[in-house]
Amino acid sequence: MAIVLGGVTLSDHMVWEDEFIYASVAQSALRTLGGNIKIYSQQLNKGLPITLVAATDQGWLTKAQVQSIQALANAAGATYGLTIGSDSFSVVFRHSDPPAFEASALDQIGAQAPAGYYTATIKLLTV
Repeated sequence: MAIVLGGVTLSDHMVWEDEFIYASVAQSALRTLGGNIKIYSQQLNKGLPITLVAATDQGWLTKAQVQSIQALANAAGATYGLTIGSDSFSVVFRHSDPPAFEASALDQIGAQAPAGYYTATIKLLTV
């Protein structure tokens, strides 16, 4: 399952951490003075959070990939295409939930891995 963000191919072993942790319906309920309840609901079409994680045991990124993603994250207001397997999304970095992107060298966190690989978390939001 290929993962491509803004033209940057990522490890296909990254995990979509919050894939099934999203309510696609907004709802509010109001009690009327007569004791009845009014329920309003609406399907949500955008705003799906997508958090991609490269953990210590899978999905590692190279330094070149980390630098490319950092450059994408540093562009304020930019929108990017994201492909995860056969699914495509239009996304922005989720700077409202900082940090929108973070990476750590595996050798800095004590993992047994070849030099030059990184764990990372990429926080995105569909638009």
